[in-house]
Amino acid sequence: MKVLYLIHYAGQGGTERYVLSVAKKLSESGQVTPYFAYTEDGMLRQRMEELGVPVCKINMKNRYSRSAAKTIANFCRENEIDVIHTHFLRENYIALLSKRFYKKPLVIYTNHLILPNNFITRLSNRVLSRYQHAVLAGCQPGAAQLIQNGIPPKLITVIHNGVDPELWAKTDGAPVRKELGLPDELFLMLYSARMVEGKGHVFLLQSVARLKTVTKQPFRLLLAGDGHLLEEVKAEAARLELTEDVIFLGFRQDMRTLLSAVDLCVNASESETVCMSILEGMAAGLPVAATEVGGTGELVTDGSGILVPYGQTEEMAEALRVMLEELDVRNSCARKALSVIQERFTARAMAETIFQYYQGVKPNG
Repeated sequence: MKVLYLIHYAGQGGTERYVLSVAKKLSESGQVTPYFAYTEDGMLRQRMEELGVPVCKINMKNRYSRSAAKTIANFCRENEIDVIHTHFLRENYIALLSKRFYKKPLVIYTNHLILPNNFITRLSNRVLSRYQHAVLAGCQPGAAQLIQNGIPPKLITVIHNGVDPELWAKTDGAPVRKELGLPDELFLMLYSARMVEGKGHVFLLQSVARLKTVTKQPFRLLLAGDGHLLEEVKAEAARLELTEDVIFLGFRQDMRTLLSAVDLCVNASESETVCMSILEGMAAGLPVAATEVGGTGELVTDGSGILVPYGQTEEMAEALRVMLEELDVRNSCARKALSVIQERFTARAMAETIFQYYQGVKPNG
């Protein structure tokens, strides 16, 4: 089976890691021959090429681009593509429009955001859904939002994201601590996220400032990621007098080693489906302190971490304090986090379920 993975920005975020994981797993199993198309270049394009995946650049300048739809149709015809797997509305609309020029491929859309659509988009969703084979949501709140956005419920299926536990198994984190000049016994928290709107970096910094007033134990917060709000976040850290407590790492490619060096996985996002950085942290055997938004509550379960409402700095500070000071709680959450991943959120299970839809299985029936 030939599958075209279609995405506008071939970057390095959670969605891109999802795309790479699905394509890699199904390619390794021999179930899928993957192809890849994008508009804006980034690390995902490089990773696909390293896997030997044929890559094509397509100018998807807007969600109704007729020229892009024709290009995709021609690409699918020439390469005998069976399925187009899309990941944001722009790409999904163009893929659906491409069926006017070449009808064979199924179009399957994975929704990675929980966002309300405006009237025009809701109307477009209803009209174009007649050409849609399936819509995959990462969590139940995401599925509910899709219905509000005009997607017919019969098309929607929840398939949680997954990771490879072996890939994220703990390794020697000492090189990271040595690089940063930090002692082995110092408590380290890690938040890995692009510094863009909705990721809650300022909220987290305010919570850390509060944490300093309720504990005497030393700690460091590591922030991994770049983005256009980086300088703004740095300025907030300085304003809160956290320059010695927060370390800005920038974009990192050694996430497995980084996760092995820390004691706690943190997420402060305002909105998530099922967050890849949390999945990766749990697969590395880390406890979690996170905001209870979107699908995070479906992931951080069975005592694997502490969830708090977004924006509640005192509650987040208390969650961080518990993980910092109460070793028994931290160790218990760490054990359960790894168990949750192994039992419910593996990349193999995710990929196999998605493959059923590639084969033409109708959702909910």
